[in-house]
Amino acid sequence: MPDATPKWSPDGSMVAYYRGLQRGLFVSRPEGTDHFDVGGFVTGVAWSPSGDVVFALVDHDDGVSSLVRLSVADHEVEALREGLDATNRYNSIGVSEDGELLYLALAGDAPPNPEARHQPDADRDTDIYELDLATGELRIAVQTAGDDFYPVVTGEYLYWTHNDLGDAVVVVPISGGEARVVVEDAQIPYWSADGSQIAFTYGGWRISDWGLNLDAGVVDVDGEMRATSEMTPIVVGYHEDFTPAWSPDGQWIVYHSHRSDGPTPFYAGAGSTDDLYLRHPSAPPEEEIRVTDFGWEVGMADWSPDGRQLVFDSWDRGGPPRVSKPWIATIDPATGRALMPEGVESSVLAAWSPLGGEIALVEKIEGSLHALWILSVDGARAQRLLEFRSSTYGGVDWTPDGGRLVFSALADGRMQLFVLPRAGGEPEQLTNDGASLIHPQVSPDGQWIAATRVHRAKELRRRRR
Repeated sequence: MPDATPKWSPDGSMVAYYRGLQRGLFVSRPEGTDHFDVGGFVTGVAWSPSGDVVFALVDHDDGVSSLVRLSVADHEVEALREGLDATNRYNSIGVSEDGELLYLALAGDAPPNPEARHQPDADRDTDIYELDLATGELRIAVQTAGDDFYPVVTGEYLYWTHNDLGDAVVVVPISGGEARVVVEDAQIPYWSADGSQIAFTYGGWRISDWGLNLDAGVVDVDGEMRATSEMTPIVVGYHEDFTPAWSPDGQWIVYHSHRSDGPTPFYAGAGSTDDLYLRHPSAPPEEEIRVTDFGWEVGMADWSPDGRQLVFDSWDRGGPPRVSKPWIATIDPATGRALMPEGVESSVLAAWSPLGGEIALVEKIEGSLHALWILSVDGARAQRLLEFRSSTYGGVDWTPDGGRLVFSALADGRMQLFVLPRAGGEPEQLTNDGASLIHPQVSPDGQWIAATRVHRAKELRRRRR
């Protein structure tokens, strides 16, 4: 069962496990497997030291978690603690050697606040809590900045994983060189049509609220690409909102959102969407126009030079998962109404040539292998420029003259910026940064490249209990 997450009993005679999107807890013994209804999706399991009890963290449809105890001998499931503020992602439970203390990764000691899940600045990183089974007392065991999660007890030590994620929007001269920070705690930059502003996504990737707390903001920049204003929110609302792309005339912005009418408890929660939205930059959120209604993991959109078409990538809802292809939507520039979405060939990540008529495409081939293509908009011509290695969706953009492509690729284990002539040839590495640089966007005057600078540090930590 490739979707099973197992945990062996102390003596190795039994295994408890849970399976992907299937509710409940399974326990396999020599005589067979039992399935237990625990009221939701299991996110973590642990055995008692004696091997007669299984503890499980359960995520429920309302986004609130519970801790249950399963007595293997009599098949009884008991709720030990309800109203927990735990993540619905892969988790664990630490159990002390005497079985009297449990360690849980939680965002707080009370049930989650549905509204706070969607707030970019809410203090909701996960910490390690200690639960006394005899008294029911829940108390902080580990609390630091950043996510502390996946607790495990071995001997006299409590182990856990600590995750620090730092993003920043940076600029690099078009000729290459050092990256300079424009906005801290931001990612996925996009220039305004006149180059006087940079938009970005902010909120970060909290484990407890994965994807829910992202909004888009904007800052003014001067000729040296230094921020000259405080951040102003430009796209906000329930669920994730990614950086908008301005139309060439500056009259519209288009953005990917999982917009929901109310606070949904998790990424794929009921009521959430997964499509492109459009509105005037100064219009209120309630005036946004939904461009698509078939999206599934929709990517960023890019405008055609005449402002009448959008190219974006998306899985096809109802089709196979993790197979993304580019789509073109024709927009009425007067009303913003989408007139016609139509499929193109299989690929991911696209950018429209400023000269019109061509689209640059990044194709994910297999593993870390990607390819950069040039495709005519009518699909009649396709040119594969090169293959390269990438650890993520690094992005691609054109220089304003349409003569070069800027993209992100792996170099010595980090994502760096490269430039390649439109006609192909040998790419030139523009940066050698100590962190990864992705999502390149060339300024309208062609002098600067804005990018996301990503620094991730994941540590295994321990302390005596």
